[in-house]
Amino acid sequence: MKVGGIEGTAQEIRDTFENHGLRLEDYLEKPAEPLSNRWLLIPSAGVGAVLLLLVLLAPLPRTGLLLLFLLGAGFVLWLSVSVQVRFKNGWATGVIAIGGLLMLLVAAGLIEPKESAEILKQMKK
Repeated sequence: MKVGGIEGTAQEIRDTFENHGLRLEDYLEKPAEPLSNRWLLIPSAGVGAVLLLLVLLAPLPRTGLLLLFLLGAGFVLWLSVSVQVRFKNGWATGVIAIGGLLMLLVAAGLIEPKESAEILKQMKK
């Protein structure tokens, strides 16, 4: 076991600290608690609700479409950040961010599904 520059068994390290009048607990950091599931579920539900509204209320005026798209983009951003904080995985974060935005664009009718596939193919290159 190694703590800073001190190496030895757990008991040797504890004895070294106690012999010098130090508390070992002051030098050890507790691991951070993982992000709660609610920080993933709330933005996921928000993205789902926005996608549902975009599909069900298809002929929307431009302002309504813009408002729903921006709200959905905000939820996608929130979800992406939460996934990055929880799992620390750049690939998962990127897939969620790009996939979420492409789904919003298709649901809003701004691009066709075929165009989204072409965009993904271009990103692979």
